[in-house]
Amino acid sequence: MKTDETSFTEINRLLETYMTEIESSELKPLAANIYLTHAKNFVRWIEGEFVPGGRLKKTSEALS
Repeated sequence: MKTDETSFTEINRLLETYMTEIESSELKPLAANIYLTHAKNFVRWIEGEFVPGGRLKKTSEALS
């Protein structure tokens, strides 16, 4: 984890608030999904569960 537990708890609380705002916005479904996916991936990165471009690296390694 890239932060302490107290901060991570607050980040998750804020993520929930952000998700609620996105879902109640007038964004088109695809745009809303992009906003949510990137926010969730950022939180996963903080937790050490996500590597940006990780899937792309695995795919390119499989092609080698």
